[in-house]
Amino acid sequence: MAVSEKESTTITWAKQLATNTYSGFLGRLLKNEFINRNKKPLVIYLLLFILISFAGHIYIRNYQEKYTNAFMNAGLQAAENMGEKIGTPLLEFDILTLNVAVGELQKKNNPVFTAILDHDGKIIAHSDPDVIGDTYSVPADAKILKTTDDISINRSKYKGTAIISFTKEIFFSKVRIGKIVFGDDAQKLDQTIEKYNTLLACLWGATILGFIGALFLTNQYLRKKRKRQLEEFEKADKVGPYMLTKKIAQGGMAELYLAEYIREDGFRRTVAIKKILPHLSQNQDFVDMFIREARLAAMLQHPNIVQIFDLIKMHNSSFMAMEYIDGKNLAEIMAHEKKGLPVDLSIFLIQKISSGLYYSHTKKSADTKEPLNIVHRDISPQNMLISFKGEVKISDFGISKARSEPSFTQAGVIKGKLSYLSPEQALGKETDHQSDLYALGIIFYEILSGKRLYRFNNELEALSALPKTKVTPIIEVRSDIPEGVNDIVMKCLEKDTTVRYQSGKEIYSDLGKLRKQLSISYDETNLVEFMAQRFK
Repeated sequence: MAVSEKESTTITWAKQLATNTYSGFLGRLLKNEFINRNKKPLVIYLLLFILISFAGHIYIRNYQEKYTNAFMNAGLQAAENMGEKIGTPLLEFDILTLNVAVGELQKKNNPVFTAILDHDGKIIAHSDPDVIGDTYSVPADAKILKTTDDISINRSKYKGTAIISFTKEIFFSKVRIGKIVFGDDAQKLDQTIEKYNTLLACLWGATILGFIGALFLTNQYLRKKRKRQLEEFEKADKVGPYMLTKKIAQGGMAELYLAEYIREDGFRRTVAIKKILPHLSQNQDFVDMFIREARLAAMLQHPNIVQIFDLIKMHNSSFMAMEYIDGKNLAEIMAHEKKGLPVDLSIFLIQKISSGLYYSHTKKSADTKEPLNIVHRDISPQNMLISFKGEVKISDFGISKARSEPSFTQAGVIKGKLSYLSPEQALGKETDHQSDLYALGIIFYEILSGKRLYRFNNELEALSALPKTKVTPIIEVRSDIPEGVNDIVMKCLEKDTTVRYQSGKEIYSDLGKLRKQLSISYDETNLVEFMAQRFK
């Protein structure tokens, strides 16, 4: 493998790993049945939860802040008033007047202590006479809460009691002559703040419990409702205008019913009704893929593409009314034969499929008239239907992609069956119509050889092996293959897209020329006979 190929493969694998790791939990969460079933209530309740919680939070915090500000403002006002009273007595060293001022403050505001200091910090008046004459020092554990021009507010402890202290500088003729310091008990403020915090915790707890409770009760109601609807549907024999007659198949994602469409004027048509399985009907990703398949396929009306007639939503389930193909898929035919198919039959089948692919690849928008560039992305034997009437149809556009659609997958995410990937897909390059043509080449090779061309156990193995795996010419695997057939098969399987066929029309044309060259007259009549001999 070239260095560039190794780097591309490594980068693609890394993208795949990163994508899976990144989206793993989120993807499982979004696809969770509970969440999908309760999306609308979940959004409504979540919005209500956020609204009530934050409104309540802001309301309580506002009152908490108002109380704190009122406490602080009361202290600031007391300090301002005290400063106005003691300016002259402090200058004149009027101890009696100063002590009276201390007593009034103690009586009115009931602080833990009140002290008046001279310009040296010496206590000249105090609510505790025993400390008069001492030098006042700011406690070591003091924490500044707020400061103004001449007042500072600190939090500290005084004789073991938590206090909020207010210190005001006293000036006379712009000269500092002393201070007043008093400490309010912080316990009342702390208790009030704690009360508000408890209210906040109760608010959040109540809203969370209310959110969970409402979601639980809604989920129980919706589950019962959904169960009743499913029970009613299982008993029902009609979907919209379609009368169900019998179930004809069931896979891991959907089930298929045979149904009759009966119009008022007596017109009748047998159709197939494809229904998403109940456990996937709540998976929005799968529902989107299902609807996308119906929308894209409904635009395609070609003899070699299964036609979609209608998309119905009933009981929260999606149904697709589609053309009923009474026959087998190509994988079932290959399994039955256990060997390569006849050359003329193989050419006939591939020519029909290439015609359908060319049509879908070149389909134009009805509005803009520009090509839609629809890429099927899952061309495989399982999706090629062969009817007992000699029809050849391409089905299952579930993961197809049109240019006009937004991207539903991240770069590096593999779409389609591993054994039918193109080299450019394995290298993480943009998928276009040539990937479908490569997959068609694989089918051509397999129906001629009677065995699988590629077998991969996992995505990493496919990513690393496919770009470098050399394909043995089909003529060396089966000796009766005409050289012209070998050339067409191997050109389909060219890893270089510039050498590979550029369109389904080219394949169709070359097969047409080869049919004339080999005098092959195989047609629908022969296919009808082939199918009848083996399956009827």
